[in-house]
Amino acid sequence: MSIKDLFPRSKNPPQKSEDSAAEISPDDKNVPAKKTETDDRKGQKVRQEKKAENDSDPKVSSVKKNDERTAAAAQKSDIRSLVDYVIDEEERTFRNYINPRFWLEKRRDIQQIRKKEEHGLNIYEILAGGAAPSREYYILTVLSCIIATTGLVQGSTATIIGAMIVAPLMTPILAFSLAVIWGDLQLIRISLGSIAKGMFWAILISSAISFIIPLPVYSGEIMARTHPTLFDIIVALASGIVGAYGYANEKISNTLVGIAIAVALMPPLCTVGIGLGTMNREVASGAFILFIINLISIGLAGAVVFWAMKIHPPLADETRVARRAMYQIVLSVLILAAIAVPVSIFMYDDYQRVEAKEYARLAFHREFPGLEILSLEAEEGKDHYSLRIVITGSDEPEREKILFLKKSVITNHPRITDMKIIFMKGDVLMMK
Repeated sequence: MSIKDLFPRSKNPPQKSEDSAAEISPDDKNVPAKKTETDDRKGQKVRQEKKAENDSDPKVSSVKKNDERTAAAAQKSDIRSLVDYVIDEEERTFRNYINPRFWLEKRRDIQQIRKKEEHGLNIYEILAGGAAPSREYYILTVLSCIIATTGLVQGSTATIIGAMIVAPLMTPILAFSLAVIWGDLQLIRISLGSIAKGMFWAILISSAISFIIPLPVYSGEIMARTHPTLFDIIVALASGIVGAYGYANEKISNTLVGIAIAVALMPPLCTVGIGLGTMNREVASGAFILFIINLISIGLAGAVVFWAMKIHPPLADETRVARRAMYQIVLSVLILAAIAVPVSIFMYDDYQRVEAKEYARLAFHREFPGLEILSLEAEEGKDHYSLRIVITGSDEPEREKILFLKKSVITNHPRITDMKIIFMKGDVLMMK
């Protein structure tokens, strides 16, 4: 065999080959075939030989045929179930079977079911993927926790908002609600595991930061998350509904950043860690109640939205789907009701305290318009308040007027039983 037989001629100018060991002269008319082409031919030949061996092997051939038969049988069963679903018993007549319009209508119904199924699977994949405890999930959890803790310690609202946007905790909560609707036990376990792991790392990191860095006083951002009210439940429910609807409806998915800010999950968790790191049980317990409110409210809202919008397999039994949804809804409502009762009591007490302080403030300004109140504190007793007011001004008020004011306030307000007024002028501190 000659060189001409091995390397056919090429009309294109010769080029350098990366795999060749030496350059080919431009005067050479015979260009060798590339090594990669030879490797591709060899690989193709090997694959063909393996395929021939598999085809000749009766065991491999039998397994392939069984897999193909199983797939074909599953596809036929799916089609048969879909047809049975769209055709009611009273419609199964010979007249309908020979009517082309009947089959066109059923074809449209099947297409709508397929479209709905594709939409539901898309939502399922998004939430299931976000609920998995992946490396990205841990990275976002840790970073958002650090940002939120720093913002809480400094009292920086902008920093806390940044942590709210980064935090990934909302996705596994909605994934849990969707898993309950679908009856997917595996996704339920994954979602609960992700929520628990996110809570653990957030509390651990924030408590470590607050333990290492000394905190002389708690900022206003920290204290604002230690006394939950009924308004927090309302905001969490509304935000959870919008969040679930945002996942279910692609048209409003761009508002999820605002939803994450409205129903904050990471700042209350970090406040719990700050309370534990500073050994303050009141701060930790109050913030934990707020987190539980947000957690249950989002789960409840997600279950209601996904059930109402029928985000579940089209051929699923509606009765079972409704039963699973009602289980979560009823349980969530009971938990929120159990939390709402003490929260309502505390909220009413705070309202009474603020109302008593405001009443005393207005009465003082009516009697002494030229004086200013430096501080007004209310010490709570059993069904009553004791007020302590620090005032200042250029002239000391008359003692008779002060006594008249105290008597008037205590007499007209049922919960104020005592009032101390301290006048401050320069370095002189006088008790009235």
